[in-house]
Amino acid sequence: MDKKEKIRASSTWGEAALHVFAQEIRRILKHEAGTRLGEDSEELHQMRVGTRRLRSALRLFEPAMKLPKHARRKAIGDLAQILGTVRDLDVQIEMLQGYATKSLPEKEEVALTNYIAHLSETRDQQRAIMTAYLDSEDYRQFRSASEAYIESPRFRRSGEESLYGLLPALLKEQFETLWAHPGWGEPDSETLHALRIAVKRVRYFLEFFLDCYGKGMRSFYQELKRLQEDLGIIHDCDVLTGVLQQTGKPFPRLNARIRQERRNALRRFRRLREKLTNQKSRSAVGAWAGWPGTQEDTALFAYNRKPLGALELEHKYRLANWPEIETKLKALHFRVGEPILQTDHYLEVLSANTYLRLRREVVGHQVRYLLCHKDQGPEGTRHAIEEPISAFAYEALLARSSSAPTLHKQHQCWGGFFEQVPFMVSVDRIEGIGEQSGEYLELEIMVPDPTLLSTAQTSLERFSTHLGLTARAEQSNVAMLLQWMAHAEA
Repeated sequence: MDKKEKIRASSTWGEAALHVFAQEIRRILKHEAGTRLGEDSEELHQMRVGTRRLRSALRLFEPAMKLPKHARRKAIGDLAQILGTVRDLDVQIEMLQGYATKSLPEKEEVALTNYIAHLSETRDQQRAIMTAYLDSEDYRQFRSASEAYIESPRFRRSGEESLYGLLPALLKEQFETLWAHPGWGEPDSETLHALRIAVKRVRYFLEFFLDCYGKGMRSFYQELKRLQEDLGIIHDCDVLTGVLQQTGKPFPRLNARIRQERRNALRRFRRLREKLTNQKSRSAVGAWAGWPGTQEDTALFAYNRKPLGALELEHKYRLANWPEIETKLKALHFRVGEPILQTDHYLEVLSANTYLRLRREVVGHQVRYLLCHKDQGPEGTRHAIEEPISAFAYEALLARSSSAPTLHKQHQCWGGFFEQVPFMVSVDRIEGIGEQSGEYLELEIMVPDPTLLSTAQTSLERFSTHLGLTARAEQSNVAMLLQWMAHAEA
């Protein structure tokens, strides 16, 4: 995946892993020179953010990546800690300098100026340690191992799985952990800080996959970001209060201002907490998470897309009012693909819904050959695995099954969303099944998580009603073909 490309629901886990890994390595290396120079604290901040995001990414992706030893999550722990020490001192100094610019009693101002000077000296010492680490062999090995992996990535089998089939369950787990966190109840400062870390992890997770979702999830992400910022202010205020106590000198006016800033942040946190954690909001977020994909993700809807590893739920109809249906699909902004001429050879048929099929298709001037295995799944679903094969393999398989029953079709596929659920609408003009030859429409949902089957069934019914579909065809193409063949032989 090119660094300019976005992660989509149709991307594989491995593609997403490499994209995020490369993105965060580039972020770290981009800000290394500025961090060494030390003239702009934002450079260090961004480099530290890169290490944090990289560690979060590797919690997710490392099991699917065959990373070299020096590029693994454990290898960046020392770098993250050293950068964090200097960055925390930067934050404390910047906050105290901000308070110093406001009118304080003379004694407090003098004591604060002296303490800022002490912190600055400590920061300079820690910067020297940080710079030495950036010159170390450990850091050099981290850089070279990471850059080498980006050039020649290797994955385990799990890297071939589709985000469409993985994200719903993963996000559900993330959200359940977040909603159950004790920090929402504000029992103490430490638990509230732990909530901030939990929010940050979910926020990073969402940010990695934000292009897989629409406006609703993006809005939720922004609210998590504001929540993390307010929790960060609360934590920084708590840290400053503790730091000032350790000086052994009174700062009554300064402490009062810090407490006021903490109260303001806590007030904003409580408002956001009420908005995010109520049952209606949680249900909405869960629904968004359950159906990845956006209209821009053309590969999600393109016919002969790479296998998504998801269950299929289908309804089939005999067409009678196609112009009206086409108008409604356009109004819903469904996209249509090119017409495809297909010839299907059923090499092995165990039942109407379990078979091995050989397909030749022509799109424009391009010819493709595919082999599909399809079998019956739970509750009327189908498991389908389709893979491209060579012309030689196609001819060889066909020669071994010269009596394979055959269908000829003109196929056109529409893709889009109805009530947040991604649908495929296939229109087939079929020949080869006698009186049952004709025009058919099939509604299909790729169900990414078995727990969404009942929701998918309801969505299918609502969509068919919206399109005005009534003449349901209960039989699959292969079932109709076999029935016609049985009558023809009789």
